[in-house]
This record gives sequence, structure tokens and C-alpha cells, in this order.
Amino acid sequence: MEVVFLSYIPEVENVGEAMLAQASANLESRESIDRLVEHLRRYVPSMQAVDAGDAHWPELVDGKTVFNYTYGFGLLNESVRPTLVLEGRGIPYAGATPFGLYMSANKPHASALMRSHGFSCPREELVVGPLSTDQAGRLTEAFSGASHLVVKPAYEESSIGLALVPNEEKELSAAVGGLHDALRQPILVQEYIDGVDVTVPVIGRSRSSCLPAVALRHDRLHSGGPFVFDAMGKASKAGVHYESVEDWPQALRKELYAMVETAFAALGLRDYARLDCRVTPDGRCHFLEMNANPQLGLDKASFAVSARAAELTVGRVIQMVLDDAAPPYGTSPLAIGR
Repeated sequence: MEVVFLSYIPEVENVGEAMLAQASANLESRESIDRLVEHLRRYVPSMQAVDAGDAHWPELVDGKTVFNYTYGFGLLNESVRPTLVLEGRGIPYAGATPFGLYMSANKPHASALMRSHGFSCPREELVVGPLSTDQAGRLTEAFSGASHLVVKPAYEESSIGLALVPNEEKELSAAVGGLHDALRQPILVQEYIDGVDVTVPVIGRSRSSCLPAVALRHDRLHSGGPFVFDAMGKASKAGVHYESVEDWPQALRKELYAMVETAFAALGLRDYARLDCRVTPDGRCHFLEMNANPQLGLDKASFAVSARAAELTVGRVIQMVLDDAAPPYGTSPLAIGR
């Protein structure tokens, strides 16, 4: 089987100046892609690298199987385009379909689906444009009891535009207005959940298998201040690291993996994805979002840390995705160490 690793580093000129630094930080570099492909060739020797920025890339992948790593590093309209081409031309590929991409990027709908399955989600409100004084006042009242709010694009996969603001009229109005001016799209306002960011990768097509859940630890956690892992933070990863949660109560880990399997199926995802959630100090899990075709960096990225917790590598996980194979422990990491 000839395999193509299809990557894409989109242009960011159409992003407002205020978002340019965030958009650039959210992208892969050519150096990081080359390093990843070199690693993957240890497991898939036939793998070739193709850049979807090449106008002739559809001809270069014709007749081959594609591992699609083109989505989620820019804004939705641009980064979903290669997947639409793959689907339209009938080229076999691993990775989320256009349906799964749009479903996961639609954060309000994803949360509504998860609530319908009985999972907890932060309170949230959808905002169409800049806030009037009355609208800002009603929103702060609607989130009574929340000290901070999270502001982010409602229909994007990347972390571009993610911000944490105090639950105050002026602060909220400025954040929503600035983000809307930069991206010209609906904004989602959520209550900030105090707790630990937990991420869980998942792979599979015929049957989903979770990789071990990992928790994000950061310097601010020890100071007690609110924290969100925004685009700039994800780019530098300064003062943060992921660690295994294998010593957490089994009931809590079981709920995490059930949440992942439900979201993976409900949002029509396949092959590889990642759940992001928040776990409060009293052990309550709150669904945040699913990321289709997430970052596969070899070092500090959550996918790599999770794979190492299962004594796997990113390359071995990608090999399993292409083969539609389950990890050695089966479908649930709860079986590890038994």
C-alpha cells in the first residue's frame, strides 16, 4: 500500500491583524512536518510527503492512500478545502470526513448533542455580533456565579481567538467586539470552569479505541489563577506539560472514556480525533469540544504524551489508524496494567 502524508500550511493573510500572531502560532512549520514524516517512515516505509499547497497535489496522491493531516491549523473555510477535494475525487484517505469536520467545528451543536447524551457542558450563549450595553448586561447576569468567561469563535476548530475575560460588562463587550471585528463570525461565550484541562485521543474506524487520558499541568495551576490554553500558549507550551491520569479514580477515568466514545460517534468522526474537557476539583467532567485530525507533534503535544503512556509512539498509532487496528490493550486504557 502506497501511503501519502498530506499536510497543509495555509495562508493567513485573510485573518485580521489582531489575530495574525495567533493564526501563525497555530500553524505547523515545514520543519515540524518533515520531522514527523521522517518518524512515520519507520513504521510506514512507503510513506511519501505531499504538500496540499502544491496546485497539482490531487494528481500526486491519485491511486494512493492518503493520511490526511491538512485540517485544524487555520480557519475553517481554508483548512477544510483539501478534505473536500479528497472526498469529491473519491481518493481513499484516513481522517475525518467533511461531515465530521463541520460537526466538530460547530461547538454549540456539539455541546447540545453531548447534553442530550447526559454529559455536563459549561453554560454558554451564542452571540451574533458586537454587544450593546444592554446585551452585555444581560449576558453577565446570565452567567451569574461565574467569575470569568471564555470567549471563542463558535464555528472553528483551531484555538484562534480563544480568550479568558472577567465576567464584567466592559471586559466582555470588548472581547466579543474585537473577536467579531477580526473574524466576522458568530462568537460563543461560555462560563469558565475551574479545574484541570484533560485531553483524550481516540482512533479507529470500524471500532473506536481511546488512548490514555492526559491532564495539562501549568504554572498558574499552583497560583490558583484562572487559565485557558490559548493559541499562543499551545505554540510555545511554556510552563505547561501533560501528564498521565492513571492514578485517578477508575470511575472518573471510565466517565472520561465514555464521553470520548460518545462524542466520537455522535459527531460522525473517524480514524483519529481528540476530546478536550475540564475536570473540577470534586471530579465532575465537563465536555468542551472534539478536535478532528488534531496535532500529532512528537514532543509535548498531547497525542504524543498519551501514546507514550500506553508505551506506544506517534508512528505506531498512525500505523494502527491506517490498518484500522486497536491498541495492544484493546479499546479502553482501563485495561492497561491489569
